[in-house]
Amino acid sequence: MTRRRSGFTLVEIMMAVVIFSVVILSLEGLSFRVSQSSTRATDQALNMAALLSRVDRAAMTPFGSLSTIAACDTTVSGPYQVYGCTTVDSIAPRLDSIRIIVWTTLPGARPDTMTMQRGQAWAPIPLR
Repeated sequence: MTRRRSGFTLVEIMMAVVIFSVVILSLEGLSFRVSQSSTRATDQALNMAALLSRVDRAAMTPFGSLSTIAACDTTVSGPYQVYGCTTVDSIAPRLDSIRIIVWTTLPGARPDTMTMQRGQAWAPIPLR
């Protein structure tokens, strides 16, 4: 009479290891994509913050001093750099066009551009 041994065979253990390896490798690919998306989201938030900062500066600068904000500069945040340029063009004696461009060193990132027009008031604003 032959007694049957209890436990797992070598083939069952090898199959379990193969299945486990496939699952771990697929999860690693997923985590890599999630980290890439997180990096892109951080870069976009940094771009947007730099753009909004420049827009606020252009909106709060008096009309007669708009030419002082026309410049390019760089902001460093970790391994990335954010470049920004502001140009001011005179359309008419009392109307200026302001163009703001912001871009980063992240590969594949496209520049964000915003154009606005500022006009000078014809008469003094009362109670100011």
